[in-house]
Amino acid sequence: MANDVWDIKSNLRIEYFTGPGGVWTAIQADSYDVTIDRGINVEQGVFARPDVGTAKVQLIKTSLSDLINGPAYQSNQPFRIRYQPSPDTAPSTYYTIFYGFIQNVAMSYLTDARRLSITITANDTTKILCNTRISYFPITSGSGFRTVINNLATAVAAVDSRVSLNQSGTASGSTNFRPLIDPVDVISGDVLNQLLDAELGWSYSQRSGANQWYLTRNDVSALQSTVWSSSNPTVSNVHTSSTSHYCMDYLELNYDSDRIVNQVKVTENVGTPVTDKTATNSTSVTNYGAQPGNFEIIMDPGSSPYTKMSDWATAVANAADPKAINRVSCPALRRDGKVSNIADMEIAYPLQVEFSDGTNTIQQVSLVTRINHSITPDHWEITLDLWKGI
Repeated sequence: MANDVWDIKSNLRIEYFTGPGGVWTAIQADSYDVTIDRGINVEQGVFARPDVGTAKVQLIKTSLSDLINGPAYQSNQPFRIRYQPSPDTAPSTYYTIFYGFIQNVAMSYLTDARRLSITITANDTTKILCNTRISYFPITSGSGFRTVINNLATAVAAVDSRVSLNQSGTASGSTNFRPLIDPVDVISGDVLNQLLDAELGWSYSQRSGANQWYLTRNDVSALQSTVWSSSNPTVSNVHTSSTSHYCMDYLELNYDSDRIVNQVKVTENVGTPVTDKTATNSTSVTNYGAQPGNFEIIMDPGSSPYTKMSDWATAVANAADPKAINRVSCPALRRDGKVSNIADMEIAYPLQVEFSDGTNTIQQVSLVTRINHSITPDHWEITLDLWKGI
């Protein structure tokens, strides 16, 4: 009788791709230890900056053939980590939780254990998107966010064709841009951060292929509008038998008034003359005290009275709440040994988190900003960083 109980040695695949016209090949080992970390960084409580995702795989083998003869897996080869969610009832179905390119392979012989230890490190496609040198990148005055960011992707692909960039959503952009002052010999990540900062947008790597996603401000707003519902997937310390319930191992809940900005001043420093706009969240100031902040962005401020800048300042101020659930951890395996749906979680997903101390209950919908998998022969833990967003 099929029971779909998951096992790391049988149901996890560490694979590399040899090409052109090659195939994905699984790396065989006696023991596996896997760490995956991918997502975005949140800076100043406002800016969602793309961050290079990493995977580190430690293998133990009895054979020395990889060391003596050299491994078939090498730097810059495509690399992925997959698992079988239902190994008995759907053995041909695999879900990918990391895709990237091998950066380094290191080996050492463990004398006492008489085993070969192999460490493979890999980075996802964010490294390419953010670290490509572009000889020339002009911006036509008044170009919209989606146009400029797609042009940036084209410029990156002209240098390194291993990555593409697509919108994860359908909403229009909110921002127009002036020409860059120095469009010659620029680093793609510097340009990307300027675009995302002005748009209050997101960009992150696809876990299952060589693709980057981006979200416009309106895409992010649509995700943040998710309303709490008992039928939605929920991480909670209040256990239920629902398939939408994910058991909570760890919770990082805090209150930090320095994290918020409820009196915002934003400057667009390219225009002539320099223009400033301000916004204040009076309710937040009353509840938590005044927390002023100054921001400098590069965009076309729009027509008088600079509605784009005013909208930007208002969006930041209105998000001011010092109470936040910053992180949760969950076991990937359910009590019956099957893989939980939490293992298939993706960045930018609006996740519900519930915590009760027996008297007080907190319920919050946050966006997933970072995903960490720690997989050993004994346990598979998933840690999710969360942000209430802007």
